Amino acid sequence: MRFLSEAKTFVASSHEAIERSAPHVYLSALPFANKTSLVYQDFAPHCTYLIHVDLFGVGHHAGSAVMTFTGHGGPVRSVSYSGNGRLLASGSDDGTVRIWDMQTGEEAQPPLHSGDGQVLSVDFARNNLWVASGSDSGTVCVWNVGTTRASHQRLNGHSGAVNGVAFSRDSSRLASVSEDKSVFIWNPETGERLVDLIGHMAAVTGVAFTADGEIAGSGSKDYKIRLWNINTGQVMREVGNSASDKVNISPDGELVAGGYRETVEVYSCKTGETITVLNCGAKVHYVQFSPDGRSLVAAHDRGVRLWTVQPDPQTASWVDIGGDLGVVHCAAFSPDGQGIASATNDGTIRILSVRSGESGVQRLPAHEQAVNSVAVSPDGDIIGSASSDKSVRIWNAHTGEAALPPLDGHTGDVFSASISPDGRLLASGSVDCTVRLWDMQSGAPVGEPMRGHSYTVRAVLFSKDGRWLASAADDKTARIWDVATQRTSAIGPLACQDGPNTVAFSPDAALVAAGDDSGRIYLWRTDAGEQAHELLHAEGNNVWSVAFSPDGTRIVSGGSDNAARIWDIAAGQCILVLQGHGPGIVWSVAWSLDARVIATGSSDATLRLWDAMTGAPLATLHGHTKAVRSVAFTNDSRFIVSGSNDTTIRKWDVRAACQLPSERRNDPVAALASATLKDGWLVGSSGELILWVPAKYRGCLQTTLYTLVICGSRVAVSVGESGLHAGLDWALCWRG
Repeated sequence: MRFLSEAKTFVASSHEAIERSAPHVYLSALPFANKTSLVYQDFAPHCTYLIHVDLFGVGHHAGSAVMTFTGHGGPVRSVSYSGNGRLLASGSDDGTVRIWDMQTGEEAQPPLHSGDGQVLSVDFARNNLWVASGSDSGTVCVWNVGTTRASHQRLNGHSGAVNGVAFSRDSSRLASVSEDKSVFIWNPETGERLVDLIGHMAAVTGVAFTADGEIAGSGSKDYKIRLWNINTGQVMREVGNSASDKVNISPDGELVAGGYRETVEVYSCKTGETITVLNCGAKVHYVQFSPDGRSLVAAHDRGVRLWTVQPDPQTASWVDIGGDLGVVHCAAFSPDGQGIASATNDGTIRILSVRSGESGVQRLPAHEQAVNSVAVSPDGDIIGSASSDKSVRIWNAHTGEAALPPLDGHTGDVFSASISPDGRLLASGSVDCTVRLWDMQSGAPVGEPMRGHSYTVRAVLFSKDGRWLASAADDKTARIWDVATQRTSAIGPLACQDGPNTVAFSPDAALVAAGDDSGRIYLWRTDAGEQAHELLHAEGNNVWSVAFSPDGTRIVSGGSDNAARIWDIAAGQCILVLQGHGPGIVWSVAWSLDARVIATGSSDATLRLWDAMTGAPLATLHGHTKAVRSVAFTNDSRFIVSGSNDTTIRKWDVRAACQLPSERRNDPVAALASATLKDGWLVGSSGELILWVPAKYRGCLQTTLYTLVICGSRVAVSVGESGLHAGLDWALCWRG
């Protein structure tokens, strides 16, 4: 019996791989299977030369993700179960409502198109026949899905996007809420508008009925939850001073919950008093009580959090389920309370098991928001990083472990970090207009914040001799600071025509360069503050990053036209243009100390390596899922470190990356290392399927090419010394 149960979970959790390609029962599904399951224990001994999978800070994907539904062509905004739990409705930015069979994971009927734009909300009536949907065009549709060919009627009246729809428990009433500040109650069978609930002062974002259907609760951006008598249309009570997002009422009608920023606030329906405030740690998008009222689930920017709120909401305990799912717009309980359907920004729907909350799996230390800057210590042992979560952090560059607790002190996003040449200090610049120094051993601040800029500090960098620190800010100036005294030098401030985004010292510290939003690159003498050369001008571009060549004769810059440029300083001319990134911004550039390689990081989520002399492309590095904001070489030029908007830091093997295109073309190990993640698959250069990756692991993969990933969860895939049987030789993995 246990084997059959685990076999069902194995197939359901990996059906994406199995349906697409039968060999991946062995090549993909088995390596990712739960190692304690009977399925893995029975079949794994018969296989060899498979990919190894190690999990850090994340539980097994089938432990909580029982099933994954794919098919939507855009973010999924809302999900809702039928009353009998056999079907699930979903609405998406792709403009469709889809109905899923909960037994098979397949669509129960063709996608439902109303032609009314993005579907922001869906709700399944308890009669199992009707599905209501709300769109960004202001239309409410009621679909009859009880027939083989679904029909629908439009309910018109809202003048703004419909953010929420909800049926009463007996299916006799339908509520809809809109950006137009209104709450409408409809007869879903006839389409008649029964009552208008008017009173909110801003967009209404969520709605729910009490079990008896007599009261409707609505949440709004006016920071009020209103409880309405739907028969009279009058407000019975206003609760809360802040709760504003999707709302839900407990089955017994005693509690109402609403999301506000990173918290869920729970109030008494009878008195309006605050019962408890539950911290989620990320922006909350949706809340719902369980059918028995004992639990409360929240969908947020990093996944799904489940609280046990009864018997005492004030001592509620919580677990995160499903791992790091990215942005989840909605999470809905199944009627039996054992499952939760999550609607995610990546276009998938994951069915999570309530009983498998990952309370025992601790997330790894990591940044909570975009990593804007990375720096590497001279010995290559430490990585420093600056983030939009307002923190500066220090990491072990070999293990990825946090070397110190977060360095907190900035009051705004931190955009830049730099490590001194002796490895003793880390400098940071922030939206709070300050530059700070930190002790790399203790993490303690060194002296007071360095003030002088009047707007956001975009960049900081130490000179090679460690005497000076340069900074660039939105106040259209660059400054040079004496590190010993923490005061500005006698030179400057150095004026730019527009706000500078980047700053760099020449190797001999004789020059300091800055690039601004007008496309100009300035070069000043550090002994006098005078312009040392004519301006270098990339017309029509914002200059986001600059770096000197090791001999100081050239500069590489990254701009807003998805290209990098190499400039001859003496001639004042651009001599090479590095093109290849997708549309967007080249956020960061770096020049290896052996002078051979230039690295660029782009908003297309890739790093590229270039021959520094010829400009020829050497490698394209895939792995980040959002813009690469910062790149930095280790001093031995063997590795490059990158920071990204996806909140991760990655360390890449430069030599392995440069070898991939030529020397190891037919090597399956190399194919895995250089594969691109597409639609959940790591695919080779010819589009061949190499490895299917479960949805919850796609943002935290670590392969042989990027030797380290620093994030809250890490999934390392590797190949043993014996190699890998893949491609046409896949059947050799089975030894019987």
